[in-house]
Amino acid sequence: MRRILIAQLPADFADWLDVVAIGALLTFTWSADPIVFAFLAVALGLPYVIVGPFAGVLIDQSSLKTVLIFSNLGRAIMTASLALAPNWQILLILVFIRSAVDAFFTPAKQSAIQATTTPNERMVANGFSHAINQTSKIVAPALGGALLIVFAPSQVFLLNAVVSLVTVSILIGLKPIIRQGIEITDTGSLFAGLRDGWQEISGKPLLRGALILMAGGYFGMFFYDTLIAPLTRDLGFDQTDLGLALSAVGAGGVIGAIYFGMSVTTRRPFGLVSLASAIAGVLVTGLGISEMLKTEVLFPIFLIVFFFLGLTSAMSVVPIRTIIQTETRQDHMARVTALSEAANTTALLTAPFLGAIIASWLSIGAAFVTGGLLLTLVGLYAASLQWRTGKFG
Repeated sequence: MRRILIAQLPADFADWLDVVAIGALLTFTWSADPIVFAFLAVALGLPYVIVGPFAGVLIDQSSLKTVLIFSNLGRAIMTASLALAPNWQILLILVFIRSAVDAFFTPAKQSAIQATTTPNERMVANGFSHAINQTSKIVAPALGGALLIVFAPSQVFLLNAVVSLVTVSILIGLKPIIRQGIEITDTGSLFAGLRDGWQEISGKPLLRGALILMAGGYFGMFFYDTLIAPLTRDLGFDQTDLGLALSAVGAGGVIGAIYFGMSVTTRRPFGLVSLASAIAGVLVTGLGISEMLKTEVLFPIFLIVFFFLGLTSAMSVVPIRTIIQTETRQDHMARVTALSEAANTTALLTAPFLGAIIASWLSIGAAFVTGGLLLTLVGLYAASLQWRTGKFG
């Protein structure tokens, strides 16, 4: 488990460094039109929807160590190829292929964490895993911006390919991971395997509820997430304030992931998700109402709100991932994770557009209020699951 988490450090770092370099190349080198960035979002996310579920089936039928190594090797190759893209059209095609390769990594990682931990250890493992992810969101973009002062985006791509190779070198020393119920030589139809994954989810109320909470939470968050910058402007803050607010989100996510991962919360995880979603819903709604009413918000309060948004996000994600790992059979873990990632990515590809429509029709604050209400509904659903299931574990 320690080696898997150590390998996640450069792997997650490479993801966010790529995003910065791609954005810089499109914006400052090619002066791409705004529509190109919409296509970029599709190229980044769509593979997790159309490739990811089938990747999950293949992972469940393969050696986890092999998948972890070759997914990162593939990411290194595809990242290096981005440096050769002559225009944005070819770049987006390569980004799509890179995301398709990357769709193998997270299901394999979650399956590996499940297989190498006991139920009592999974909150801690998922807490550290989420903390690593949140830390990479803070450090990688900042370092990427600094590197782009000295290097061209193409050179940053090559450097980032080396980062992925570092992940490969760490994973090579990983011991074979044994999963219960896995027969590596027993491969069947991908569609049949996918159907088995759906049956695994539909037949277990706790698992089904956890996946709905995960997708619902992301949908509510993505409803307003892309509008944080204009909201910051409308509340009277500047670009530096925006950067500090986003850093506060990341800091809250890291602290929350470690704290809630280390806490003894596995007996009532749905209650924890309910409380987190309710708090986030109130905070997001409050931001929206402040914008709609043109109410002055003190900057320290603004920072504290975003810190707690990061904290409550971790407060939801860590328990939900623990529930998924505990409720899912080890020979179905990758495909269930991949289906969950597909649902989350669908939220990412749809919610921002709906939020933008509300923002254009009414106001940016109205989109935040809508997102806050959606998070509150997620909290109520989590509370109903806790009430129906009682203690968990």
